[in-house]
Amino acid sequence: MHVTVVVPTYKTRDSINKLMKSLESQSYKDFSVMVIYKPWDGYKQKLDPLREYDLDIDFVRQPEGFFEEAMNVSYNKADGDVVIHTDDDAYASRNWISDHVDFHIKHQNVGIATGMVDQSTYPDGRKLSRAATFINGQKWRMNDFRLIDGPIDERFKGYSMYIGRSGMLVDTGRRHNMIKTFKQHGVNMSWKCDALHGFKFPGYSRVISRNEQAAALEVINRKFDAVWFDRGKVFHPLGESASRTMSTELLISDVIFSYYVSRFYDVDLGILRLRTRISDVLTRIATLNRNCGYEIGYEITSDAVKGRWQPHRVRKEEIARLSGIGES
Repeated sequence: MHVTVVVPTYKTRDSINKLMKSLESQSYKDFSVMVIYKPWDGYKQKLDPLREYDLDIDFVRQPEGFFEEAMNVSYNKADGDVVIHTDDDAYASRNWISDHVDFHIKHQNVGIATGMVDQSTYPDGRKLSRAATFINGQKWRMNDFRLIDGPIDERFKGYSMYIGRSGMLVDTGRRHNMIKTFKQHGVNMSWKCDALHGFKFPGYSRVISRNEQAAALEVINRKFDAVWFDRGKVFHPLGESASRTMSTELLISDVIFSYYVSRFYDVDLGILRLRTRISDVLTRIATLNRNCGYEIGYEITSDAVKGRWQPHRVRKEEIARLSGIGES
């Protein structure tokens, strides 16, 4: 079974070298690496040294767009039987690839799967304190809205994380060794090529924008399962990145995922309004600032759903609103 390991990168971090070394040491050998890059000043000086690793690496240029377009490259250009996606600031355990391959062989009904992610250290190697580890593990509680936001689809009952009637994600926090969930993490996510062949993310946002959950919804609609399993570990040292921030931009994208869901279901904008108000208060308390991401996200989503906007218009509005508050 051939595997393609996909690594999107932009203004490549030095940490990518640790990732490449971990790939050289994999117990599973039948794999190639696809590095997806969007050119920037000096990109050749960053990427050329990667050719020295004893790996079959294909460098694929992303000519335009944002992160969503980079993911579309991985969904449609990666070949083989299984694709495994990770970040350029993570590194893999020795059996990472073999664990994902074995899992997909054993579970033919699984279309997309997320393995274990160890976030117990900082980039400089320091370990998190017990208090920090506990707090980091409780972040799901910020999205536990089961009492007001039930599953938008009967198929999602029993999911550890599901799409609620608001179109936003609801995280129940339940865990065991294998569970159906929309909690897919791009830093450690694999899928059968068949399950996502031809899928194209519509480009309604310029940031992370819950692309993993959109992919999970796609495989479920193709009669596969989306799961988490307790193997295939990667190490992802804590640090500021596009997917780990409380920035206005990311909060907006979290909310306007509801717009994407509205392409398949009737979302309840009343529940969405209530959730964003509650989340806005919780976020201000947690971050000690007056972040307005949830409010802007709701305004964009409400207008987009009611007006049946096309994806490019949603993205244009998001960029305009961010520019207006100095976060473009």
